Amino acid sequence: MYLGSLEERRARGNEIKFVTAALYEAKVKDEEILRVLMKVCDADREEATNAFRNEKFMLFPCRELYQYLILEKGFEEHDADVFVHNKAKRALADNRELSKLSPAKLFDAINKANK
Repeated sequence: MYLGSLEERRARGNEIKFVTAALYEAKVKDEEILRVLMKVCDADREEATNAFRNEKFMLFPCRELYQYLILEKGFEEHDADVFVHNKAKRALADNRELSKLSPAKLFDAINKANK
């Protein structure tokens, strides 16, 4: 019974994460994303807001940077993943303003800070 409940929570968390990512990438307005999460995913305001913040300030910039590293900088997938995991996530957690940068500028800012 407990395992089913844990699996259900994980599935629900994944659903909220995927819906948030899809709406954010589609450039849906912030308040509309929150409204959809609360209505369609049955998330309360706090849960919807946390999912949105995580997408906006961490997950989306990391996905964009990962693609940039592979497609523009010629990184191997593993190396791009390591860079994002070891450097970008920490930098974004420490400074939300970095999430507003393009992937190229984010990459430069992270490298500059790590020298």
